[in-house]
Formats: sequence, C-alpha cells, structure tokens
Amino acid sequence: MPRFMVESYPVGITAQELTAASHRAAEVTDKLRLEGIDVWLIESTLVPAEESLFCIFEAPSREVVEQVVGRSGIPMDRVSQVVDVGPRGTH
Repeated sequence: MPRFMVESYPVGITAQELTAASHRAAEVTDKLRLEGIDVWLIESTLVPAEESLFCIFEAPSREVVEQVVGRSGIPMDRVSQVVDVGPRGTH
C-alpha cells in the first residue's frame, strides 16, 4: 500500500496541540477502517523545538490522507508519497 508523509510547520500551535492532533488522526483512521477504507497512521514524529509534526500514513490514495488530516485538525503544509528504505530498529 502507498505511504504518504504529512509535514506540518504551523505557526502559533504548540507541541501539545500537535500531539493531540496526531492522536485524533489515529482515531479518524480507526473510524475510516470501520467504514471499509484501509488507512493507517504508521508513525508521528514531533520536533518540539520547531513545533513541527511529521506523520506517515499508509493509504490507498493522497485524497484519503487529506481526508484524515482535515478531520483530525492537523495543519498540513505538504503531503508527499514516500518509500520506506531504511531498516527498522528493535528496542
């Protein structure tokens, strides 16, 4: 399934607000899967010093990602299709 990265560089939105928006995005993807749309929030990375948020989604299309972002309130500066090329670490 394609992966997409949403980049958010909002001005005036706190790290706490971005974290809450990420949690809402996970809830939205859960609801959409119940409706038969195969979409997943894979990872969210917050850069507190810059109040920036990066979210990786698996979704059938960019439009589905934009729907999740819109419903969750994540400010979206850019969405790009991405490919995972690195090893996954284990803890």
